[in-house]
Amino acid sequence: MNTIELFQFPDFKGDSVSIKKDNADLATVGFLNKAESLKITGEPWFVFSEANYRGKFRVFKEGNYNSIPTFEKTISSVRHVKGGLHNPKITLYEGSCYRGREVNLDRPTDSLRPYKFNNKASSHNSVSGAWILYDGEFYTGDQIVTLAGDEISDYYKFGWNNEVSSLKPVLAYEVYK
Repeated sequence: MNTIELFQFPDFKGDSVSIKKDNADLATVGFLNKAESLKITGEPWFVFSEANYRGKFRVFKEGNYNSIPTFEKTISSVRHVKGGLHNPKITLYEGSCYRGREVNLDRPTDSLRPYKFNNKASSHNSVSGAWILYDGEFYTGDQIVTLAGDEISDYYKFGWNNEVSSLKPVLAYEVYK
């Protein structure tokens, strides 16, 4: 069972909420910007500072976190990484709706120029793991997170059409411990 349990105060005290599936807005469960500690059971979970999986983020693997420095009282949405962080794979497509030329990646890519794909992607399929996409080369600029199973058919809807310049998987050893 994959679960994130959020607690109102450090050391697992106060009100709490147990979440078993992605939640784009913790206001729906009465826990918006309240958490100061958390517990993870099963696969890793991402926490975001803004609703709809936006803003600052951090990923937590299975364990008990009696405090969450820099994220206390800021968690607004949560997502779990189906299948974990191992063997990351993503396919970028030049056209919307997964059309046109494609690039399959399974490792950090500080620039899409060698693939002749810099600022060309218009859709993607996140096959496994978790990925951070950047609008600048060398992992700079604005970023979005995509997780295993995400199929984004049109970046234009998100203001990201032809913006991706670099991307990297979130690796298990980089997870907050």
